[in-house]
Amino acid sequence: MRHHAAQKPTARTTSMKAIGKRSVSSLLTILVDVAWFVVAAVLAIAVVLLLSGSLVGFRLDFDGPNIETGPDAAMTMGIPVTVTLDPGINQVAAPALGINNARLQQLRGALRFAPVRGPLYFANAAIVLGLLVFTLWILTQLRGLFRTLRDGRPFVAANATRLRRIGWAVIVAELARTAVIFLENYYAMTHFSAAGVTFQAHARVDVSVIFDGLVILVIAEVFREGTRLADEQSLTI
Repeated sequence: MRHHAAQKPTARTTSMKAIGKRSVSSLLTILVDVAWFVVAAVLAIAVVLLLSGSLVGFRLDFDGPNIETGPDAAMTMGIPVTVTLDPGINQVAAPALGINNARLQQLRGALRFAPVRGPLYFANAAIVLGLLVFTLWILTQLRGLFRTLRDGRPFVAANATRLRRIGWAVIVAELARTAVIFLENYYAMTHFSAAGVTFQAHARVDVSVIFDGLVILVIAEVFREGTRLADEQSLTI
């Protein structure tokens, strides 16, 4: 009997490490708070620089958006591109494997150049600033969520709403990202040229991200049902 009694607190101890004070939730709360202030500071600096007329290097590529500041010569503007190499220079071989006619297709990368004010510059500026605002909004939802977990109150009505917002935001953001990359690819295809390189425009939706968004929506429904059961139990008591 003593052996079984000693084992029961183990599950409770493990559960308390996930939520409550001095738990994983507490650590995540701190990290999200720090991330929120960092993103807010970057957004504020970028807005101030733009309003002051300073030239800012906005880089939007497959590695994610970036904002560069400094001497004009040191700044670059970047857009995502998809290219194929012309047959004359696209010869890849692996003699050890007996392969002599391999080809590189649909290479993805970034095209970088000195920032020039114009439609592309301001469009990329709007996209990057919009993404920062979007990230700040997502972090705001996560701050509220993790704080309730830190306080040991996971099943509150607001959490189901927060998770539902995040789930839809993930799905919409992926579709928007796909559209932006396609448009940037198309811009490069219609405005730039390079010897031996053919620019192409392709739209690629990351299905795994859409799936993640759907999973979050399901979890939101679980939280909503958990909140309803918790409310019923509190009324019963």
